[in-house]
Amino acid sequence: MLSRLTLRWRLTLLNTALFLVVTAVVLTMVYFQNRLIIMRIGAPDAEDRPISAVHGETGRSPEDVTELADGIAIQRNEALANLLGQWFLALIAMTALAGLLAWWAIGRVLRRVHRMTSQARRLSMANLHERLALTGPDDEIKELSDTFDALLARLENSFAARARFIANASHELRTPLAVARTMLQVGLSTRDPGRIDRVREDLLRNNDRCIALINGLLTLARGEHDQHRREPVELAAVVDEVTDELGAGVPADGPRLHVDLPERCVVLGEPVLLAQLVHNLVANALRYNIMGGEVRVELDSQGVLRIANTGPPIDADEVDRLFEPFYRGAVRAGQADGAGLGLSIVHTIAQSCGGRVTARPRHGGGLVVEVRIPSARTAADARLVPI
Repeated sequence: MLSRLTLRWRLTLLNTALFLVVTAVVLTMVYFQNRLIIMRIGAPDAEDRPISAVHGETGRSPEDVTELADGIAIQRNEALANLLGQWFLALIAMTALAGLLAWWAIGRVLRRVHRMTSQARRLSMANLHERLALTGPDDEIKELSDTFDALLARLENSFAARARFIANASHELRTPLAVARTMLQVGLSTRDPGRIDRVREDLLRNNDRCIALINGLLTLARGEHDQHRREPVELAAVVDEVTDELGAGVPADGPRLHVDLPERCVVLGEPVLLAQLVHNLVANALRYNIMGGEVRVELDSQGVLRIANTGPPIDADEVDRLFEPFYRGAVRAGQADGAGLGLSIVHTIAQSCGGRVTARPRHGGGLVVEVRIPSARTAADARLVPI
């Protein structure tokens, strides 16, 4: 029954009930105290003495003394009855007044909550920029309003980022499809075998770019989805395998790859995603480099992976944007390969493993990226996942 009532009604009834109990106890104590006083009205200990003794002291007949005692008893009973009636009237009046005051006070307190509710009901995707901006004393309700405003700000940023992501993904997918359509039109308009072969090779490269883009989007989505799938992984072995694979493809005049690994580094994460994280970082460091440059890959036993590469200078204000999907930066914008998802995937995978990634410009040009992955130190975590 009470669950169907509003919060205002429940709080009012609760406060009124508490007031009723406390007031009843106080009035009961006052009643019994007054009752003792009333019971002592009249001649002291006259009821405990014989009538003849009272008659001798007062000079009155026994009948007069008896009548006087009966009158006093009647007055006592009437006084007690009046006191009890006043007790009930006072209890009812004070309880009703307390209920009205509680209803009014709770209504004033909940008025700000109703304002928050009405404003929250108006919120939608179209006006996420609006805030409750509740004014008043710095109390629990104000704290709740500020927390809700902070949540709205995070939602607004999240939806804006998702909208940018969808727009960029659509643009990135549309570009190779438009190029493929143009190539097909050119290929179908000619009978030159050599030109057809070139168109076919261009189509294959364009198709590979589409596949790489889609794989990047899938990896990004998987990293956002697998937020709680963590298991012990030997990160040193993962880094060693990835650097060996990528280092084998570096040309003789390309960047020099330096790797410094500990004997053992066990972290918590998803093996395939961690391998993708390391691959993206090392591949980016090798790709966006300079002739005769270098890439340094360092890992410590606490799960801190640091990759530094030489390259063109990067503005410090631009570093944080490198982790946004499809953002290539001024230095990388001219690169034909890559969709701008590499560092976004790194950021998402690091978060899915409970870690974090930071970047800063390298002195003299290039970039330094540091990834911290939680290490697995318990005995249960010692069971490694094979790579």
